[in-house]
Amino acid sequence: MKCIRFSLLVVGLLAAPAAWARVPYPEVELPPVVEDDGIFERIAVAPPQPVGRAGACSVTIRGGLPSPQPVYLKTDSEDFYPFSDVGVMEFESGGSLQLWCPSGFNTHSENLLTASCVSGTTFSVGGSHFEFKDLYCKSWPGFKAVKSGATCNGGIVIRVGFEITSSRFAEQMQICFNEEEEVTRYTRHKLEPGSNYYETGVARITFQTAGYFNGKNVDKLYTQATQLETINNELGGDAEKYFDSGSNVYLARGHLGAKADFDYAPEQRATFLFINAAPQWQTFNAGNWARVEDGLRAWVSKNKLNVNCYTGVYGVTTLPNKQGVETPLYLAKDGNNNGLIPVPKLYFRVVIDPSSHKGIVFVGVNNPHLTEEQIKRDYIICDDVSDQVTYINWKTTDIKAGWSYACEVADFLKTVKHLPALTAKGGLLV
Repeated sequence: MKCIRFSLLVVGLLAAPAAWARVPYPEVELPPVVEDDGIFERIAVAPPQPVGRAGACSVTIRGGLPSPQPVYLKTDSEDFYPFSDVGVMEFESGGSLQLWCPSGFNTHSENLLTASCVSGTTFSVGGSHFEFKDLYCKSWPGFKAVKSGATCNGGIVIRVGFEITSSRFAEQMQICFNEEEEVTRYTRHKLEPGSNYYETGVARITFQTAGYFNGKNVDKLYTQATQLETINNELGGDAEKYFDSGSNVYLARGHLGAKADFDYAPEQRATFLFINAAPQWQTFNAGNWARVEDGLRAWVSKNKLNVNCYTGVYGVTTLPNKQGVETPLYLAKDGNNNGLIPVPKLYFRVVIDPSSHKGIVFVGVNNPHLTEEQIKRDYIICDDVSDQVTYINWKTTDIKAGWSYACEVADFLKTVKHLPALTAKGGLLV
């Protein structure tokens, strides 16, 4: 997928320019620039046991890593340590990686260790041998969301990842966030062949504001009691009929960059940021949107693809107030009564394979209370090509599960203007 080239100058660093001011997602084309929510981890089918591994050491991500887990890095690099098509970390004899635990390790007081492969799952650190699973942190590594100093179409660019040193930042995704409206336009990350073999059993954590949202208690705004009160006030009463927690009809903290899109546990934990979420009706979150995320990840792995994903939101959904007037929904207001943290009209994920120049957009309607007539009139923004998609097990016209469709990239971008100048000249990614 083609990304706009961001100038990555991190706010607060005095050195010029920082060593980690880089573009981690190289593009093939460069066009001109014109919880308590009851959300549960969806477990993918366990991978087959890898055979014929080339390295003298191999560590399977799913089941082979400790907790609290270090951040695993290529030696003297900002890159996370790579994994194979079936989620295995592989090493030649004597090959090394670095492990980062800012709180220190159970075995060492340092926060950065270099470990070298001995054989199997045995590694050497400082001349002593350790089982890989026995090298773990005293506490979980903290993640950061730092302003890059760059802007995007409709916001500022925020880098999410781990600050190893003041000049070494391991980035897992970028976020285009609008601070005035307190809405994320889109997040950007990669999926690769091993992405379907992410670590399972990683506990969900509380979403964090990470210094954004102007000091609001965003977690409270998302609670079912508060969201009901907020929308009831907005509609002038009678909002109770739009909520039913027993049937998952409430607004969840909807991940944009999905937890399961990242293989390592520290990266999964770093997705729990409110700038990586938007209010999403839970019937949709656990319905067709889950099917899009899971189906895409499995298909990318099956076909051994490396794709770029832009996941975001568009518009503000509405419900009729007591007078029958369609009213936009927000979780908060500013001092001038302008809406903040909007309930999106649509969720989307743009997927582009830079090697084939093929792409596709998945779009989902974030409102289980609409009629088919309303959806077709106001929520279909590009021609539906979902009949050509075979790898998503969705129910496209199920309104409760989130009416969904797919589009060509160019067609979608005629309406959604805040994305970078993406193209998919190779055709549809199906």
